[in-house]
Amino acid sequence: MNELNLQALLLDESFVNYCKGTNKEDIEKWEKWLQKYPEHKASISELQETIVAMGHYAGELSVQTNYERLQSQIKKRANQRSFTEIGIAVWLKIAALLVAVGAISLFLFKQQLAEEQPKNVQHIGAPGKDDALLTLKDGSVVSLADIKNGSVVALQGGVEIQKNNDGELVYKAVEKERIASTAMNKIATNRGNQYQIILPDGSKAFLNANSILTYPLKFSENERHVHMTGEVYFEIAKIETGMGKRIPFYVETANQKIEVLGTHFNVNAYDDEPYTTTTLLEGSVRVSSKKRNESVLLKPGQRALLNEVLRVENVDISQEVAWINGDFVFKGEELVSLLRKISRWYNVDVACPERLEKLKFDGMVSRSQPLSTIIDMLQTTGKVKLTLNGRRLIVID
Repeated sequence: MNELNLQALLLDESFVNYCKGTNKEDIEKWEKWLQKYPEHKASISELQETIVAMGHYAGELSVQTNYERLQSQIKKRANQRSFTEIGIAVWLKIAALLVAVGAISLFLFKQQLAEEQPKNVQHIGAPGKDDALLTLKDGSVVSLADIKNGSVVALQGGVEIQKNNDGELVYKAVEKERIASTAMNKIATNRGNQYQIILPDGSKAFLNANSILTYPLKFSENERHVHMTGEVYFEIAKIETGMGKRIPFYVETANQKIEVLGTHFNVNAYDDEPYTTTTLLEGSVRVSSKKRNESVLLKPGQRALLNEVLRVENVDISQEVAWINGDFVFKGEELVSLLRKISRWYNVDVACPERLEKLKFDGMVSRSQPLSTIIDMLQTTGKVKLTLNGRRLIVID
């Protein structure tokens, strides 16, 4: 089995499931394949033994680094029972696989090795960063911060998922006939994180902190659907059917549905916000309430606000989408709203007396600045004082 095929197998979740014995359909699939190609039985058996012994992990380290760490682990655990039970022959096979496969990293003692790695922890008061968790169609979860730019994240259902050189997640169909439109993926950012993704149809989505976007591996031929929570900025690709008709794109939140034909817009649907807001930058979108039989058509420079009723207002776009450009922009913004944004981006809890929540502030600061910069900016107004106690930001008179 050549190097290319070996790497493909290690990235194929159905093969890994077969090796681990965790999916009946995948087991049957690969048993049939082996019946058809019995000459590969010995190679598959060896690879299966290695994957089961070591666990499967697609890491960002180089082959040389992995090989050196592997040697270190062999020396470190040479006298331990767990090493003896596995046997040195398997370790030698593993070392050979690391050299053959390239960026695919296989480790025994996965938890122990993870403990040796620097933890991907956001320091208190540090600005957020690009990171997200990707849930694949089989339920497995990948931390995108652990994947090197320019690497393949996974192969699933005829689709190759890549993290491109700019750090964006990109979907590329490699076997169109195998792609199932019912297979779903989910990308989620925690507080203190953001992430950009290029969807299977070429549309772009930029997730703000504490947001989730769910989408299919393959959109249907007649319409495209995604579901979201939190805040996401979209740039929708214009796609037409063979008859020259545009294929609509739908964004659903808990309370509304947005119909798009090709445009740029921002949706804020956090649970702790008083409204679900949709802000249009270019093109046109129709926003509909799920609870009431009403909808509005937005023009560029407008936003729809949905609570009990749906209404439209003109808006300062620069303030609404400042986060996309890496800024906080406050223009007469209430302190309680401002604190919600700070909480999500800096991953802190906030406490503010109710009597101070309606205080209004103006200002602009880069989201790349530490929390201390925003604290100083607010305090220079003389309206409030703030103190940071661990991860708790407290507003005082």
